[in-house]
Amino acid sequence: MKMSRLPGVAFVSTAVVLFSSLSASGAAAQTPAPTDPIPPDPAVITGTLDNGLRYFVRENDQPENRAELRLVVNAGSILEEEDQLGLAHFVEHMAFNGTENFEKQALVDYLESIGMQFGPDVNAYTSFDETVYMLQVPMDDPEVLATAFRILGDWAQGVRFDPEEVDKERGVVIEEWRGRRGAQARMQDQQFPVMFEGSLYAERLPIGKTEILETAPVERLRSFYEDWYRPDLMAIIAVGDFDGREIESTIRAQFAGLTSPEEPRPRVFADIPVDHPPRVAIATDTEATQSQVGVLYKQPPAPRGTVADFRRGLVEGLYSGMLNARLDELRLQADAPFLVGFTGQGQFARGVDAYQLVALVGDGGIERGLEALLTEAERVVRHGFTETELERQKTDVRRAYERRLAERENQESIVLANRYLQAFLQGSPYPSIETQMAFVDALLPGITLAETNAVAQAWLAEEGRIILVNAPEKEGLETPAEEDLVGVFASVSAAEIEAYEDAAADAPLLPVVPEGTPVVAEETLDEVGVSIWTLENGVRVVLKPTDFKDDEILFSATSPGGTSLLPDDLMRKTSFALNVIAQSGVGEFDQTELGKKLTGKAVRVSPLLGSLSEGIGGSSSPQDVETAFQLIYLYFSAPRRDETMFDALKAQQTAVLANIGANPNLVFSDTVSAIMSQGHPRVQRVSQLMDDLLQADLDAGYEVFRERFADASDFTFYFAGAFDLAMMRPLVERYLGALPNLGRVENWVDHGIDPPAGVIETFVYKGLEPQSRTQIIFAGDAEYSREEAGAVYAMAEVLQIRLRELLREDLGGTYSVGVNGRLSYRPDEEYSVTIAFGSAPERAEELSSVVFEEIERLRTEGPDAETVGKVRETQRRGLETSLRENRFWLNQLASFERGGWDLNEIPSFEGIESWTAEQVREAAVRYLRTDQYARFVLLPEQKVP
Repeated sequence: MKMSRLPGVAFVSTAVVLFSSLSASGAAAQTPAPTDPIPPDPAVITGTLDNGLRYFVRENDQPENRAELRLVVNAGSILEEEDQLGLAHFVEHMAFNGTENFEKQALVDYLESIGMQFGPDVNAYTSFDETVYMLQVPMDDPEVLATAFRILGDWAQGVRFDPEEVDKERGVVIEEWRGRRGAQARMQDQQFPVMFEGSLYAERLPIGKTEILETAPVERLRSFYEDWYRPDLMAIIAVGDFDGREIESTIRAQFAGLTSPEEPRPRVFADIPVDHPPRVAIATDTEATQSQVGVLYKQPPAPRGTVADFRRGLVEGLYSGMLNARLDELRLQADAPFLVGFTGQGQFARGVDAYQLVALVGDGGIERGLEALLTEAERVVRHGFTETELERQKTDVRRAYERRLAERENQESIVLANRYLQAFLQGSPYPSIETQMAFVDALLPGITLAETNAVAQAWLAEEGRIILVNAPEKEGLETPAEEDLVGVFASVSAAEIEAYEDAAADAPLLPVVPEGTPVVAEETLDEVGVSIWTLENGVRVVLKPTDFKDDEILFSATSPGGTSLLPDDLMRKTSFALNVIAQSGVGEFDQTELGKKLTGKAVRVSPLLGSLSEGIGGSSSPQDVETAFQLIYLYFSAPRRDETMFDALKAQQTAVLANIGANPNLVFSDTVSAIMSQGHPRVQRVSQLMDDLLQADLDAGYEVFRERFADASDFTFYFAGAFDLAMMRPLVERYLGALPNLGRVENWVDHGIDPPAGVIETFVYKGLEPQSRTQIIFAGDAEYSREEAGAVYAMAEVLQIRLRELLREDLGGTYSVGVNGRLSYRPDEEYSVTIAFGSAPERAEELSSVVFEEIERLRTEGPDAETVGKVRETQRRGLETSLRENRFWLNQLASFERGGWDLNEIPSFEGIESWTAEQVREAAVRYLRTDQYARFVLLPEQKVP
């Protein structure tokens, strides 16, 4: 359960809320008229019941044997009255705490019994304008599907609001509020009144007010539910591996009986003024770690339902793509004016759109960053884009649609369900991908530079403009005044701005194609469809052709060694430089030039240098896989030493680290890391990162990189995806067969990074908010086996369910609790079990005591049969879907080979079915030792009254 992302918050994160008409629009004919409506996907069954409830049903078998179900209520916190602030979200919580057909926790127990995970962000969310409930259920038992629809029906009009359960849940909701507090929330509190001035949105945050959450009578919860949970404001969405007409019949039978009040309250929509004079909202905080500056241009909502709207979306998408490419190029220059710069246009809130220019900057760089953003936007206004930029962007847009068309039979049900959710809530069109592709073919070629250039002029209006600034509050750092920020606009308007010069290298990516070497040994594992080749130069290649995706090939490569082979001092002074080299391009192409060279290609290749191994990771489409092989070859043979990139990224990292010690959570995590590694010099601490950065040595890093990739004879490459062996063989022989072979025999080195012995209790006092974090870590030596690892994993899952029931459901003391358990065998055989939860500071000790009581019970009695069944079913269902994923196979192939295990056992369910309750109890005895653990507690700097 969660609250959705708030409008406008995109500015204060590194992601932009981007609306793309491209993903929700289409065309119905070869030459559509601008006024033609965008036709819906004919594969979607829609209808409206007599009571007003709408439904969207779509057959889809990705993943197989699963159905995604949604109850969408077009009502959220914006409809609360003054004494209900936070109750829309509270109602959502209560939907899991007793309904007509499920007493108290029985609903959660049922969901877990069918293998569905329950917890924060999984099953429901509440926002300003809607509340959405989500289920994913297996389709192999008709009774499970029938029960799932009964649950949706209960959520719609069968929530009971038992007073005892309401009082217990108050603590959970308040803990959710508590966990979201911090510098970001406090700065949001400062800015929202400016961003939403004149609108009810400024006063209706979904989390509400704690004083109301603590005291609101049950009747006010029930009143909100009865007013707004009614069929004319609801939709049922069902997407999955089923018969669509049968599901339609089920919906009609299940929900036809829902009723509305005799005199329903009108569903009003809150206005957000967009025609106000320019505003400025500056927010600072002592715990903020990053300065950010942006300009938000509020706009009336753009129509989205016609061919003309689709075409406008294409034009605007091209503009944003080209401007973002320029901003990213600027980021990578020496003495760049910002760390990251980006632009985008999308929905700001229901009924309002917005265009944003945003930059993350270093201390003291707000005005310069703003000037750079405005200068690039103004450069487009005065000089426009170039033809070459437009053609590249068109190529990328078309390629994106081609990939979606290629994967039209492999669309994920969850993605489709979210699309229909927006269709219900906002009237967004939902055409088929075939329609969209035809529309792109008809419209994209005719879009001109004049059209894309005009977007900037239209969007950069003073009316509705808000300058947003976030910055750390600390001694010696001056935040610009409002007049200084406004003055930047005038200075940019008066400045001389030269036209952009688009430099793109014409050289071939790989000047000389290598001859390579042949495959000299082959092995086929028919049971799992895996082939293993050994090349003459010693390179091993493990290949798993699949039909899971039609336009996806994933690959990785690994070789033992990594930075473990470096002395301590060399490791520390090259760690940053190694990351820079991995981002510096290849051969004759720097990173910017390489991006331009790869226009229209769906390919990604990244060299990796970890503590125990070096390797390669990436992906491509089948038609671009040769380019992927060429890039792999170039990273081995022609990596780049780029001083400009080194200086740019070093400046960025310096700015990121400047205030990192102000973040309480990072200080806490750093303390945990230092104590659990006993201060080992090879474990990087946040407090040491700046020192390492000052010592960073590009020349030394380049030499280490070249040395680590100088010998491919001990590399193994893994491929999983849409390929056949005949296609891959000549590419493997030509490019991987040409990699260098020195015949080295090496392995990683164990540097003895071990957890401390005995019992350790550490309290960290940092932070302004009345919040606490607790981590309890059990760690030490172990004897590894796959069976034992399975028992430890199951033990952690069992313990997580039990602690959630105790700490959250029974005591209302936390919003969520996480338990992670693992056995490792590299570089040493060790176990680690971590228990983590947040709480009020005054309850940290109480909840810790409950954790240890439950651990003792688990050690003594073992898990009950019901919890064992929940965990096992969740594991079964997880493996069922994973076996149809390329990423799963790629990771498992590498993991099984690393462990020396039989690859034929990858799809086996034996490990899931074989562990027992007694093995879990014994694992608890061995690993949850009360004489060998560390407990860490983060508390506020000032004692909470």
